[in-house]
Amino acid sequence: MIGIMIDFNQSNTPKYKQLYEHLKREIEMGNLKNNEKLPSVRLLSQTLKISKATIENAYNQLLLEGYIESRNKSGYYVIDFEKNELESLRHNVIRATPAKAKKQVLRRYNSDGTEESAFSFIEWKKALNRVLEYEKQTLLSYGDVKDELELRDEIARFVRQSRGVVCKSEQIVIGAGIQYLFGVIAAAFRTIENRIAFEYPGFSKGMYIFEDYGYQMKKIPLQDDGIDIKLLEHSKSNLVYVSPSHQYPTGSVMGIKKRLQLLDWAYKNNGYIIEDDYDSLLRYEGIPVPALQGLRGGEHVIYVGSFSKLLIPALRISFMIVPESLLQIFDLLLPRYSQSVSKIEQLALANFMSEGAFERHIRRIRKIYGKKNQILIEAFKVCEYKEVTLIGKGSGLHVTLSLNKGVDVNALIDACVAIGISLEAIAGYKEGNIVVFSYSGVPDDDMFQVVKTIGEFAHKMKIGDFRK
Repeated sequence: MIGIMIDFNQSNTPKYKQLYEHLKREIEMGNLKNNEKLPSVRLLSQTLKISKATIENAYNQLLLEGYIESRNKSGYYVIDFEKNELESLRHNVIRATPAKAKKQVLRRYNSDGTEESAFSFIEWKKALNRVLEYEKQTLLSYGDVKDELELRDEIARFVRQSRGVVCKSEQIVIGAGIQYLFGVIAAAFRTIENRIAFEYPGFSKGMYIFEDYGYQMKKIPLQDDGIDIKLLEHSKSNLVYVSPSHQYPTGSVMGIKKRLQLLDWAYKNNGYIIEDDYDSLLRYEGIPVPALQGLRGGEHVIYVGSFSKLLIPALRISFMIVPESLLQIFDLLLPRYSQSVSKIEQLALANFMSEGAFERHIRRIRKIYGKKNQILIEAFKVCEYKEVTLIGKGSGLHVTLSLNKGVDVNALIDACVAIGISLEAIAGYKEGNIVVFSYSGVPDDDMFQVVKTIGEFAHKMKIGDFRK
């Protein structure tokens, strides 16, 4: 364990940068040896009398540039440099990137996946085993076309308590993913409505479903507080899609005034609102915003939620809550379809929820993804590439990035996707070149490297020297 002594000067240079430059110089001069362990953040903070955040920012910059590496559950270590590499660094002849750092950039990620520690497979296995042991007779028959009553009861209880939703179990319909449920909605309204309005930019895969069913698509631009109500009225549509508690992709929240205006529109026009509440529980600043559906007794709102983001994507379980005024239409329609979700998984999820495992899971992922969100924000603070700016960051499992005009967006997306970094272009956004970055599957220790990689790719594509 080494001791680090540094006399911070009184210039305007941030302390983290002074510390970073000091440590980099010590490594280049060979005073900090190959594979030598750096002091822990806590110890160095106590020794130098500066904040932990200052230490973390300095270490993270050294990580980004490849001078040090983070070893799982061990700490930070100086990279193993070759002798000729140190000589080059020392004389400032070639600022060579260590071979290990290059390999790190090229490793493959799964940024749109799930943090490995976020989901308890042990508890899920227990829930499955309880179903297989005690529900054998039930499993010998097909399930209800809506879903299993046990799961409907648990969902009704959960959304009432956590989202302020007003509903009964018989209003709930289960489906394998949001797109499946959108197909059911499109089929139900096809005889009485041939157009739908969508907030724009918005959930493009949702738009595709309604277009495939022959609907006219009315794309309604977003204002700062949500969908433009006047343009919605002019669209002559009686069906509209919104994501008011965490708008995709901007991350904005629809204010109470706009929510009431939207409900007024629905009542006056005998229209219906599809409220997509896909990940509103994952809010890291303040508390989750209550659902739109609960404001006026649940009428005129088709509430849609998903367990794919909250649990794991492999569990394709989503649900919708149908207003009582539409129950007869859906009850006539649903027998035409087979249930798309495994009966075993439905009963296991019901058990998972009734035993309290789901609530424990929600508390766990809020902590895990809240921390990951903060690491992401810090990574962008120290990233030196000005071609990429973080603009949407307060909740959910994705953020929005603004790119300089000179960046080739499609080329950047292709390069990132090739190594597992999930970026998606967003058309129609007033801010210009905007992409969505899904970060849920990036390990905490890799976040700075991933952010650096995005920045490097964007920089090279702007100056036109990117090579695959």
